[in-house]
Amino acid sequence: MTRKKQIHLITRPFAHVHYTLTALGFTEIPRKDGSSYELSFRDPMTLKQYTYRLPTQTAKNGLTVVHIHSACFTNKEEIPHGAMEAAAQVMAEVEQYLSSHEPKLASRPIQKTMNGRMATTEEELKRLGKEMARMPTNSQLIENGQVPDPIQ
Repeated sequence: MTRKKQIHLITRPFAHVHYTLTALGFTEIPRKDGSSYELSFRDPMTLKQYTYRLPTQTAKNGLTVVHIHSACFTNKEEIPHGAMEAAAQVMAEVEQYLSSHEPKLASRPIQKTMNGRMATTEEELKRLGKEMARMPTNSQLIENGQVPDPIQ
C-alpha cells in the first residue's frame, strides 16, 4: 500500500515566519519567489554536517507560505538516524510556533473609528470645555476607589 504525502502549508506574515525560523537556528537563503531556510545538523558519529532545507514562498497577498511538507535534507548520501530525529523535532517546533500565531484582524476604517469631531466654532469649544470640566480627574477617580483612564 502506498501512502500519499500530505501537503501541509502554513501561511503567516513574513516577519513572524522569519523571526520564528531564525530564532530556531535557520539561516535565510533568498530566492526569486520567496526564501529557503537552512539548518545544519552535525552527526557526532560520522563528523559530517547535514543541511536541512525548508522552502517558503511569497503569496500574492504578501504573506509567506511555509511548505512544511517539502522540508528535506539536501545531502545526497544517506542521512544518519540521529540527524533525522533532530530534524523531526525541530520541524515539530516550527509547526507549533507557526500554527499558534493568530493572524491580526484587519483594522477598522477611519470613518468607523472616528466617534467625534473637532470643534469648529467658538461656541462648540466653550461647550466642550464645560463638558470636560465636569469630568473627574484621574486623581479624583483614585480617591473614589475607581480605576482611572490610562490614556489621560
